Amino acid sequence: MEGTYYANASWDVEAWVDVIAIEYESLVGAYPFDELFRSLGGSIDLLDVGCGTAIFPGYLDPVLSADIHIRADLLDMSESSLQRAAEVLTALEHFAVGDSYRALIEDLPELGDGRYEVIWAIHSLTTVDIDRMPAAYDRLMNALKPGGYLFVYQLTAGSAYQKVHGLYRASRGGSRYMEFEDSLEILAAAGYDYEVHELAFDHVVPDRPEALATYLQKVTLDDTVPVEIFEPILSEFRRDGAVRFPQTVNLIAVRNQE
Repeated sequence: MEGTYYANASWDVEAWVDVIAIEYESLVGAYPFDELFRSLGGSIDLLDVGCGTAIFPGYLDPVLSADIHIRADLLDMSESSLQRAAEVLTALEHFAVGDSYRALIEDLPELGDGRYEVIWAIHSLTTVDIDRMPAAYDRLMNALKPGGYLFVYQLTAGSAYQKVHGLYRASRGGSRYMEFEDSLEILAAAGYDYEVHELAFDHVVPDRPEALATYLQKVTLDDTVPVEIFEPILSEFRRDGAVRFPQTVNLIAVRNQE
């Protein structure tokens, strides 16, 4: 489903971004990306893993210094996402589009050793095969230049995202989704050094059927899922005419020490 969802012409992009803008605003404020990019020389080769529709670069671009230039390679399983992301980046001041890879994150192509100053996976390590991620993390770390950084922005086990995912999987089946805690376990087992920045915020959705449908279908990446299956948890989040989903989505920063 994830490969076709973004190609659906009925997907209300603006309604979704209105709700989740807080995630990217919080992320931009939580880490000194501009300072880091300048310390890396200002000319950055970057790999965007699971680029989606390039929402995060749109929020980051306005806060970057004039002398920051980022060449971004894009990887996603969705051809329509790759196309949208390229369109978005082309319109930004500090970004240029490099290569595009259509692939699952677990099926990373050969990227070459020491190719990138920065690799990020922004909200993209969710529906992956957890058992295959240790090898994927190793490939990503190998693709970093010495002193380069891998950033992973990932939902936690306590996030409302996971409650929604749990009901969805109970209805439709499938393996559990990957969490921030899974990434920490993999990174620690591999001996990588990392730091964590904890972020918490609410997704505020109008308590109307069409608004909830847009939100919940996007969270599950399934535009056929009925809102009714989520009723067991919606009363927990309903307040003052809205549905407030408390989210904790943490940033992991891993530096290549080699």
